Amino acid sequence: MLRKMILVFGFVIFAAGLLAEEAAVPQFQNGDKVCFIGDSITHGGQYHVQILLYYLTRFPDRKFEAYNCGVSGDYAGGVLRRYDWDIKPHNPTISTIMLGMNDVGRDNYGKDKTGQDFDNKHKWALEGYVKNMMKLSEMLAADKSKIIYLTPSIYDQTGNMSSFNYFGVNDALGTCAQECRKLSEKFNGGLVDFHGLMSKINEEQQKANPSFTIVGGDRVHPGMEGHFVMAYAFLKAQKCPSIVSDMSVDAAKSAVVKQDNCQISDLKVENGTVTFTCKENALPFPMADAMAKKVDALIPFSNDLNREMLTVSGLTAGEYKILIDGQEVQDTTADDLGKGVNLGTNQKTPQMRQAWAVSDPVWKKYNLESSKLRPIVCIRNGMLANAKVKPGDVEAEKKVLDAELEKCQKSNNKYVAGLIETYIKESPNQKKIEEDAAAFWESAYTKNQTKPHKFEIRKK
Repeated sequence: MLRKMILVFGFVIFAAGLLAEEAAVPQFQNGDKVCFIGDSITHGGQYHVQILLYYLTRFPDRKFEAYNCGVSGDYAGGVLRRYDWDIKPHNPTISTIMLGMNDVGRDNYGKDKTGQDFDNKHKWALEGYVKNMMKLSEMLAADKSKIIYLTPSIYDQTGNMSSFNYFGVNDALGTCAQECRKLSEKFNGGLVDFHGLMSKINEEQQKANPSFTIVGGDRVHPGMEGHFVMAYAFLKAQKCPSIVSDMSVDAAKSAVVKQDNCQISDLKVENGTVTFTCKENALPFPMADAMAKKVDALIPFSNDLNREMLTVSGLTAGEYKILIDGQEVQDTTADDLGKGVNLGTNQKTPQMRQAWAVSDPVWKKYNLESSKLRPIVCIRNGMLANAKVKPGDVEAEKKVLDAELEKCQKSNNKYVAGLIETYIKESPNQKKIEEDAAAFWESAYTKNQTKPHKFEIRKK
């Protein structure tokens, strides 16, 4: 246990230093239109959902639009092919780019794949990545979009897993990360180093547990904890505040000591019971206790990004209850209240219940995008484009897709078959699905407006 604590503590120090090295990335503002461009880790991944949930709960007065522009299996050249009809129409003011996992040519890596022929394949793949990333950057810059380069998430080539190990892929992704840094300098863009942070977490955790991985069993796709790590790196690079609110009162003096990102009123101290009303300007981040425990073991997410602090000094010693709007939310002590209690992870508060209500339409929007809209783009930009089928040519589409479905059935490729079936079913409804996704996003802004709450701190 002590060894684990030392590893985690040491990593927290490293992570803080690593993230501090990067130049600040612009925060999202009112009126922004944000496109998250990438491959399957963006298409079906959730790092951007966590980023958006942070903004909706922390900055309820900032209203902007956001779009999932990831496509499963995509690479930089593929993004160029869909740019004009999939990205440009959103008129992005900010675009994030995370590519590389499919650009490096994973099949050309492995401990047995050595020699000049493979060296050349590695070189050509990386050269193609650089060339296409440059073109993509030029297109975004020409359309006056700020660019935030996300170094690619890692390929776990060191974890003790049963899946085949394309050893060397993570080194190639490290080269992609270096190229992202160069591009950020050339185009005056932001840079968030997912690759460096995730590599370090893997390295440190695998010293204690060789089977640990920050990504999934396939060595490629991060699980929920991995996406939280990515969101953490992004928000820290944007220098986003840790404070949800900071409420501090002195019971002995009946005085407000501090009200950071909140407004305290009607403070009263009677018979050792403290009551006041507080209108906080933000909500806590909605994260389940079990997930918070897993994430905080890897990164200081709650401490660095989710501090809803309640401090009450001047209380007589003893045990106390915290009530909000008449409901008991936490047992504590005078000593802990004097030091400050973080309510940001408390699932019982009305603020947290409201935060979960905000998250509901955001996840519904994400599900529409990842399960319906992005598969439509994937099929259109892949097999239909390769077959040179013109948009709207229903007969040609049917011929190509029927043939591809037959191939999938013979090879038992259920994933691609599912994409094709989704395209066939959902593409006629694309406009309606887009409207529904936009409605869910709009709904989140009707749920995230904060309200006053009555706090009561009384002896048990």
